[in-house]
Amino acid sequence: MTKIRNILFPFCFTLAGILCGCSNSGTLQVDTIEITGVSWACNVNTSYAVFGSSTETEEQLEVVLPVSEGDLLYMLRDDFQFYYRYNPEHGPRLSVTFDTLQMLSVSLNEKLNYIELTESSSLESFSMLTDAEVKQLSTIYIDEPVSNDLLLTLKQHETALAGKGLVLDGSPEPENIKELLSICRPEMLVTFNWQSLPEPEESSCLLNLELLWIEGKVSALAKVASCCGNLESLIIAGWEPEPGELLPLSDLNNLRSLTLAESELVSLSGIEFPESLRNLYLVSCDTLSDINALGNLPDLNRLGLSLCSQVKDVEQIYEINNLQSLAFPPNISHNDFRQLTERFPQLEMLELIGCTEIVNLAPLQALSELNTLVLQLEIEQLTMLDSLKQLKTLILTDEVFGDNPEWIKELRESLPTTTIVPGSGLCLGSGWLLLLLPFVLVFRYLIRTKK
Repeated sequence: MTKIRNILFPFCFTLAGILCGCSNSGTLQVDTIEITGVSWACNVNTSYAVFGSSTETEEQLEVVLPVSEGDLLYMLRDDFQFYYRYNPEHGPRLSVTFDTLQMLSVSLNEKLNYIELTESSSLESFSMLTDAEVKQLSTIYIDEPVSNDLLLTLKQHETALAGKGLVLDGSPEPENIKELLSICRPEMLVTFNWQSLPEPEESSCLLNLELLWIEGKVSALAKVASCCGNLESLIIAGWEPEPGELLPLSDLNNLRSLTLAESELVSLSGIEFPESLRNLYLVSCDTLSDINALGNLPDLNRLGLSLCSQVKDVEQIYEINNLQSLAFPPNISHNDFRQLTERFPQLEMLELIGCTEIVNLAPLQALSELNTLVLQLEIEQLTMLDSLKQLKTLILTDEVFGDNPEWIKELRESLPTTTIVPGSGLCLGSGWLLLLLPFVLVFRYLIRTKK
């Protein structure tokens, strides 16, 4: 018996090491989900709002989106919005229903998932919810100000609120935001004002935080980073680095996904990346040119350079051995496009947004594992697309759909096992949600006053 134990122990130890090594590779499953009840949706983690999925007709409220567990999705229907952090347990087909009877609420697969607290009537409606109903919620959207009445209302369900997602619009008072975060202890926080983050000595309420989206300066993030040990996903928009300013992320040991959108950084050398990082998405970073720091990130699985039009030395991407997903910069040459696809035959997901120098899609024929393709290209660049029989999901621009209905029909006949859907962007410049949401709220008010 001792001899058997002596033989099995090193074997089991080695096997455990192999399994742990596999788990640390950061490989994430990409799911293609169908969402009914919305007219447009985007994956904020991967594309911010540069490109999302839209409905094929006004009557057919259904979109298709590639996502991974934990990704933050943003959806629209008319003047209504919905923030949702993807959970595979909800299944590959999501049914979204908006209810505006007493407050804006959203049901996901017929279960209450999201509410907006924007006025006194919504507080009254929220106070009448049972703890069981509040526990069903994933996310709460709160418009400014964070009033004492709001805090008192939330305290009625304090036990049931723990771990929810919070979306904060505006600039709440520091004391009120401190109490709000203490009540909710969120797992997800979206705030369009970096001053909403608490001081380090008060940031224990962020211990459970898994996803954070902030806009503007990152100095506040540096102060609370030590308290965000569970942070898995970080989205930063509109960062304008000061000369010599660093983005200190090296202590975020669980951070797997980083998105920088509409930032004025010039070089990636100003970012202290954690070893745990597996997904890096750079979106609409118009001034970014130096990506040499990618050589220090050989374990990345996904890299996005969408609309980063000044990127140079794409050869640095060659150092990323396990790359599974790649979004090309718009200035990519056709030769670099061909060489990169040859270098990474294992690519499963590709995105080409505004890449004007792409002549045709012939280089993609060598990618036998390619299953998801997102293209914002002109119809003339889409030659040989019908030869990509391995595709499971194909998103093209709604302009291509609208201008070439017969071609779309023929393409679907050539790729019968591929889901082919239209897409479009919601690119409104820096702070796009700050620009969009006031119009959403005003329009909603006008509709209600007419009833």
